[in-house]
Amino acid sequence: MPVWHRTKGRAMKLSRSNDFLKNSWKNFLLAVIFLISLVACSPKEESPAVLARQGWVSDYAEKLNPEDKARISARLEAYEKETCHQLFLLIIPSLAGENVVDFSQRTLAAWEIGQPGYGNGFLVSIALEEGTVRIETGSAFEWFIQDGTADKILKEVMFPLFRKDKLVEGLERGLEQIMIAGRLKPIPEDHKPDICR
Repeated sequence: MPVWHRTKGRAMKLSRSNDFLKNSWKNFLLAVIFLISLVACSPKEESPAVLARQGWVSDYAEKLNPEDKARISARLEAYEKETCHQLFLLIIPSLAGENVVDFSQRTLAAWEIGQPGYGNGFLVSIALEEGTVRIETGSAFEWFIQDGTADKILKEVMFPLFRKDKLVEGLERGLEQIMIAGRLKPIPEDHKPDICR
């Protein structure tokens, strides 16, 4: 870069005239390089890797109005009370170059979605910039991905509405279909965790 060359030229002129300045300049450059390395290696706040759960609905893109967010959250909370299954929604502006599968799997694990030892949780991750949606599941619902149920909900229910800029309607219909599918695998009453009784 031109700036780098000009700085380097100045450093060379100073080194010819004074050893003290030469050593000071070297130390300064080393300090700058060290600080740049620290900044480059530190986690970015906007990175999907550091997002915290905000409740049933984590809307980091701020696409939902408070009424829609509250209504969807109430439905997801009622679903857990009814079935003991957990379903969370995460909306982010961008994946920042990360793979949606890796991001969703890491988030599902970090948020500990599902009852401990049951793997009965769902996470719907939406990255707006990429136009990507992922339905991630705990171990109890792996069939949901394997038999194409998740793919069908995305392609036939959510995506058509998203393409018409009906984000909220697409979310609500998609989440409802996920809840219906989740009810197909209930936890027997005598095996439910105490929190669900």
